[in-house]
Order: sequence, then structure tokens, then C-alpha cells
Amino acid sequence: MRRRLFKSRPPSKEMPNLSGLMSKYMNNGRSKETLYFRGDLKVSVNNAVNLPNADGSNIKAKFDSLLSRNKDKKKDLSDPYVNITIDDHKILQTKVIKDELNPVWNETFETEVSHEGTRLYFWVWDDDVVGKEKLGHASIDLQEIINKKVIRRKLELFTPFKNCKPVLDVEIQFEPVSDAVGEFEITRSYFPLRHSGQITLYQDACCLPSAAHKNIQVHGSPFTARSAWSDISESISNAKRFIYITGWSMTHSIKLIRDPHDKETTKSSPHLGDILKEKASQGVQVLVLLWDEPFNNEELAMSGVVGTNDEVTRIYFSNTKVKCVLAARQKNKRGMLETFVSNTSYSHHQKTVICDDDKASSGTVAYVGGLDLTVGRYDDQNHSLFESISNQHADDFYQTFPGITGPELGPRQPWHDVHSRITGEAALDVLTNFTERWKIEAPKDVKHLATVPEEDQTDSNWRIQIYRSIPVDAALFDDNKKHLLQAKHGRRYEASIHRAYVSGVRNAENFLYIENQYFLGSAHTWFEKGSHNLDVVQTYLKDVKILKAFSWYHSPRCNHLVPVEIALQICEMIERGRRFTAYILLPLFPEGDPLAPHIQEILFWQTKTMTMMYKKIAKAIKKANIDAHPCDYLNFFCLGKREAPPAAMQLLTGDTPANKMAKTGRAMIYVHSKALVVDDIYAIVGSANINQRSMDGRRDTEIAVGCWETQEGTENLVTDGHVQGLRKSLWAEHLGVYEDVFEFPKTIECVRRVRELTDKNWELYLENKSDSTAGHMMTYPIRVSSSGDLTPATDNGFFPDTTAPILGTKSSYLPSRLTV
Repeated sequence: MRRRLFKSRPPSKEMPNLSGLMSKYMNNGRSKETLYFRGDLKVSVNNAVNLPNADGSNIKAKFDSLLSRNKDKKKDLSDPYVNITIDDHKILQTKVIKDELNPVWNETFETEVSHEGTRLYFWVWDDDVVGKEKLGHASIDLQEIINKKVIRRKLELFTPFKNCKPVLDVEIQFEPVSDAVGEFEITRSYFPLRHSGQITLYQDACCLPSAAHKNIQVHGSPFTARSAWSDISESISNAKRFIYITGWSMTHSIKLIRDPHDKETTKSSPHLGDILKEKASQGVQVLVLLWDEPFNNEELAMSGVVGTNDEVTRIYFSNTKVKCVLAARQKNKRGMLETFVSNTSYSHHQKTVICDDDKASSGTVAYVGGLDLTVGRYDDQNHSLFESISNQHADDFYQTFPGITGPELGPRQPWHDVHSRITGEAALDVLTNFTERWKIEAPKDVKHLATVPEEDQTDSNWRIQIYRSIPVDAALFDDNKKHLLQAKHGRRYEASIHRAYVSGVRNAENFLYIENQYFLGSAHTWFEKGSHNLDVVQTYLKDVKILKAFSWYHSPRCNHLVPVEIALQICEMIERGRRFTAYILLPLFPEGDPLAPHIQEILFWQTKTMTMMYKKIAKAIKKANIDAHPCDYLNFFCLGKREAPPAAMQLLTGDTPANKMAKTGRAMIYVHSKALVVDDIYAIVGSANINQRSMDGRRDTEIAVGCWETQEGTENLVTDGHVQGLRKSLWAEHLGVYEDVFEFPKTIECVRRVRELTDKNWELYLENKSDSTAGHMMTYPIRVSSSGDLTPATDNGFFPDTTAPILGTKSSYLPSRLTV
């Protein structure tokens, strides 16, 4: 156990200019001082009495009555629900109680908060078919909540209605970060912390021995790399009872076993689909649960948008003993257009393989991480552009950059990822996740599910916990565990991945290392003036008239707390006079055409996120009056590869971006990892990106594992174990070397050495010659000023070989929930 050393935070003296739809109601009893409200908040909304009746009182209400969803209702009363906000930043919402002026909610919410504000507001609304109507509001000073920590109160509501005195009964508990005990266990989680089993952490689908790894040790012994796909192949081959697979995508024609030194081994390796059909014919229960991409439909001659191959896979396994189910990411919203946008924007994103294993504790092995068993994912730490096309990627050429449709036209897209193998009780939790999803998506085929093995009580040195992002419409939750879930508008969901990331950042004392496919969030902190999400519309969509009527359509609604927590953790350490560093690895740009509107908008949100973080750090440096730069504490990186192209590539004509990439022999290595390492002690590996889609719990479905090692017979944390081994091995892969200074990531010496290497790699990447670089890790192409402002690091402001702006641009027509 590690106890936090933080002192209580003094209130910030900077007062933002709050604006938004609710701000005109917010003057009653407002504090004069804006506070940082950072910690864990528990709110119980019990009941209300004497609410006004908004139904039948005006023309709009009568129109609502005509459109009522309940044609047979005898009463025509208010349908109240409660929104809870920190100033004008919405954080919680109760269910709707129909036709009731004295509603009883009895709902309790627990959430992480990291907001600047003055008061906690309770807004009581009448839910109408057309819009909503305010019944009343009340508020409590944040400073009072911080001081008292527990408040039980009957709040008199300010109401625009006459002849009524409504009262709302609430209870509030608050634990500031400064009081938190530094433990990585997420106590209020659907799956508890497990003390049994083992975990293996992988980098890439295949990990080969390399000279850079020679200096790495784990528990005092030389580091030994294992290959994820080889181990998955072995587990599938050894299964005797069941093989369960979930994926965003799966392709039956891929090969799990490939030999970079022997083409015949690769050529003779069986395809995944053949292996699964063979196992099913042996009596093994093989169940595959894939996302049903909405625009991939054979009957409608639609080939899909994002290349999941779900229809091809379904057809391949039809009329076989392998049961393959395509699951649409359905989410019923209040309006038809909003429902359509939700159903076509979100996905099932979990990537798991679960097999019975007689040799594993609890008889089950589970694989969790970022790797789908599909095209383009196989790679090793060399990340070849051209050389591997004749062997490992002979039948697996994958490239999403426009204009490169085959190996004769350009390089393949290298792929970097992180994955894990789990045994013990946590593996059974991954199995439970599958069965809960299967019961929702394939209720007629529940008979195919195997009996869950008994839990293994054998203790180990590992502490393992499974986290998820998943709503009630995607998993059949255990009724006995519903109190561990969150709720909004009465709909249950799990968002423990977000809670784990926030907890991990808050418990960090030295450094963070993050690899992720996306990095955007904390939108409530993006703007210094008027930080409400709707200001994005006012600032960037002034010319869009129609869409302004649909705030849900164009508002980013990307308020998860991971980026702002990282920034505040750094600021906290600066205030305390301590070193702290965050290293964040991203792809150069999201895969596909970097000029595409959705990719440019993602980059736009990413720039807003980075700017917010650097500006907060710059202010902390100025306040501490130290000689430092924001990049002494926070740095972003990407991966790139240079490799001499075949002679034929030099003959390509035209000045297209694809031809430039082919001739120069350079391409980004696509970072698809979803991993967090805290102080070389704690790691999270899974399928969740750092964006709202993954962290929300009600959008994409995700799964992840958190883990740390303890010294034998104690709860003391291991600092030189497999978590540190993963971070060291990743750095050795990315930097091409592993030096002694890398043992101390928080130090300024380490930061400067990493920047020296990555700056040089970026310079070499930009040169016209195609010489290989010593390492792949490059400084992300942004320049950061001492005040935290960002500018592109290229002369023209574009990514190499493209005309795509590095800082991104905001789309005027895309639904923002598609890109956040």
C-alpha cells in the first residue's frame, strides 16, 4: 500500500467566464472564488416534494400531450428527473419518474470529478416529448462540500412556478484526491481484485529477440520475450471444451504462426478459420462474437466502411459447427436521428480469446488487449515496410493510406500493439464477460455456452482486475451486482476502465508511460473563456445554422477525465517541488487518409487536449517560479519507419502522396496499443482508447486488465518485475537501444536523452534519403511554447508526404460523437 503525500489544494484564484444554457440561473448564492474540485464524489438523490406541474400549463405541453408515448395515461403531471452539474458542466442524471409531483428516485451515484467551479447544482426538469421544462434548481457551495465532506440536506428549489415550495432531498459525500489512499484496486467494480493466476504482457503479435533487449532484466534475470499470436495459437490448439472469441474484426484467412526466417514455415501454416473448424469438428464448442458493422451487408450489396470483414467471416463459418454471431451496437436514444447516429457511430470493440486449459489455474486462459485476429495486425518489432511482404505478409498486405492498394504501389502499414494472457480467477471474469454478452446477442443459443469452471483460490504474487466499458443493452448483468454499476437516465452501465485510468494517474508518484491509438478528452477544460461544450459550436460552427438546433449532434461531449488528470498530476508535483514525467506515444495520425474530415476532426480535438495540458503545466511552472519548460514534464511521441524501397518503386510516376511515400521509403508505424504503465509497478492493457467512445461506458464496448506484482507473502509492490519489463522492452523496441538513464524515467536527464534520440529520428524521417534509423520513436511533430501554445513542427504545417494539417481542422457537418 502506498499512501499519497499530497497536501490539501488551495483554491484557484482564476475565475473562468462561465457561459452556456444554464448560466443565467446560476447567480443565487454563487461563491466568489473558483475551486479545483478534484476527487471522488458520491451523490444520493432521494426524493422531491411539492414539485410544480408543468404539463397542461402551456401550448407546448398540450402539444406534448398529443404526442405522448403513453396514450392511455390517466394523469397529466410533470415527469421529473434531476441533472447534477458543477457550475454548467453536467456530470450526473437520474431516471425519469412519470406523472409524479412527489417523486422518489433513491438513486446513488459515484463518480470521479476534476473540474473548476464554484457550486454543485441540482436541476429538476420535466421530461417532455418535445424538449424539457425547468421545474426548479438548488445548489451547494463547493467549498462547503470540501470542508464538510458529508452533507445531508433538504434543498429548497428556486422555481419559475408560483404557489409551490418544492424541496429536493439529497446526500453528498466527497473524498478529495489529497485524502485518497494510494491503492490500485478499484473497490467499487463489477469484477473484484483477484489474487490468483498469472499474467503475461506482450508487445506486438510477434516479439523476436534483439540486441536492444540484452540489457533488460526482470526479477534479476534476463528478459525473455514471448509472442502473443504463437501463444494464442497454442491455446486454441490445446482446447478440449470451448474456444470463445470476441472482436471488432476477425478474418478467417489469417495465419497465427509465421517465421520471418523461413518462408516454407509461413506458407505451410494453417489458416485461423481452418483451425477453428477443425476444433469444432472435434467437439470443442467454438463461439465467435463479432461487431456487425452497419454498412457491411451482403444482401444490400454494401461492402462496409472500416474493413471489419464481418460478413465474409459469417458466411465462411455458415453451415459449419463454428457458431459465429454478428452483434450490432444498438443503442436506443430518444429521437430517430439520434438513434441512427448512435447505432452507426459506436462499435463492439472488445478483443478477447478464452479457452479451457487443463494446465492453467482455474482451468481457463484468456487473452485481452488491442490485437484483433484480423488482417494487418501481425507484426514484429522490426516493423518492415517492404522486406516482409514476400514472407510473413505475403497473403496479408494491409495499408489504409489512399492510393496504395497493393505491394507493388507502396509500403505495407506497420502495426504496433500490446496484449496480455491471463489465468486464474481473472480469466474466469473474462469468460463471464463473454457469457453475459452472448446471452444478450444470441439468446436462442445460450445452450451452446459451456459450464463456467470453479474459481481457483490458490494465491499468487499477481494482483489482477478486469475492467469494462459496457452498457446494459450489451451484457446481461448479474442482478446481485447492479449496485456496482453506474446509471444515467435510469440505464445501467459499467465504466470501470475510466475509473481505473483516473485512479492509476492519481496514484502515480514518479512517471506515466502511455501508448494509445487516440488521445483526446476533458473537453470541459479546453477553453479558458466559456468552457461549456456548446462554446465549440459558437466558436467553430457559426456558419452552420440548422445543426445548432441539435446540440447533441455537434457538441464534442468528450468530458472523460484522463488528460486533465495527467496535467493536474504534473502540476501537483511541480507545486511540491518534485520531478514527474509523462511520456505519451500516439500514431502520427489516425489510420486512413489524413485529409479525411473525420481524421482531421480527431486531430483537431487532439490538439485542443494537448494545448489544455501544456497550458496548465506552463501556469504551474510560472507559479512555482522555476526555470523549466512544459516539455520537461510532458512529451508526445509517434513511431516511424525508414526502409529502402524496391527499385520498382522508384519508377512510379506522379506526385501523389502515395507515390511520395513509396519513393521515400518512409511510413508511420501505426500505434494501436491501449496501455498505461505507472511507476513501473502497475499496468493497464486492453482495448480501450483514450477518447469518449471507449471511456464513456455507454458507447463502444471495451475490456481491459489491470495488474501489479507483490513480493511473496506480502502486499509490498514489486518495482523490478514484469510491468517494468514491459516498459523497458517497449522502449528498447522504439528507441533501438536501452541505456542506463532509462532506468529512471522521471528524471530530467532521462527526458532529455529520450528527446535527443526522438528529435534525431524525426529529422532523419524528414530527409529525402531512405536510410534506416536506429530507432522508430520520433518526437510528435508539434512545437510547444513556454506558455503552452502549439504550432506544427513542419515548415508547411502538414504531415510528411501529405497536405493534411498536423493540428487538424473542425468539420462543419460530421456528428462530433463520431470523432470523440
